[in-house]
Amino acid sequence: NNPAIQQALRKWNAAKERVKQATAWDDLRVGGNSRAARFVDVAPNAFTDQTLSVEQVIPITGKNLARARIAAADALATFEQARREQLDVLAKTRASYFRLANAYAQLALNRKNLVSLRQIAEVSRSRYEVGQANAADALAGEVEASKLLESEQDILRNTSAEESQLNVLMNRDAFAAVGQPEETRINSLDVSMDQARALALANRPELKIARAKLDMEKSRLELARRNWIPDPAVTVQALRYNDSAQT
Repeated sequence: NNPAIQQALRKWNAAKERVKQATAWDDLRVGGNSRAARFVDVAPNAFTDQTLSVEQVIPITGKNLARARIAAADALATFEQARREQLDVLAKTRASYFRLANAYAQLALNRKNLVSLRQIAEVSRSRYEVGQANAADALAGEVEASKLLESEQDILRNTSAEESQLNVLMNRDAFAAVGQPEETRINSLDVSMDQARALALANRPELKIARAKLDMEKSRLELARRNWIPDPAVTVQALRYNDSAQT
């Protein structure tokens, strides 16, 4: 549902369609001419009264194939750009999800500590009332409890921010309820540094985009060389001389 991903995928679909357009031959050229009347006294077959012509350029030089390779490389670069957009959104979503889960875990722990501190403060107050403890012990528990209350407000603000971030990434209302994430276990990745480097070089979208642009420029150079050679055109004409027809 992410709008940035949807936009990138639409650009990729449009780039794929341009490949088909680049491969196609040039459009037919159709022309016609009709003379309404003769104003000179000449022979009927001296010049034509109606003319119809159809012309088709045949790309035997392969210019259309070179244009198709350019469009294909551009489509590949556009696809990798869409993939980069997907990876960025997924990374942001994953990080925001774990921050939200961490905030809820901190909130639960903070509330447990608050209950314990209030119990300790109540015990210290009771002991102070019977003269078995000093005022500092009772006051220390209240101070720590107030600090935990302030920390809880900070955690709630972080929770609200992460929920809004997730809603924006999912193209939902920023104030929609997200709910508490499920408990998640984070497993270590059994990949060495060399393996991680090889995977990054093989799959990183920016590198694939750079290779696609290199292929695109090579195809453009090839097309520029072939543009010096004109493609032949096949032309069919139908001519009509006054009352007699000749093709």
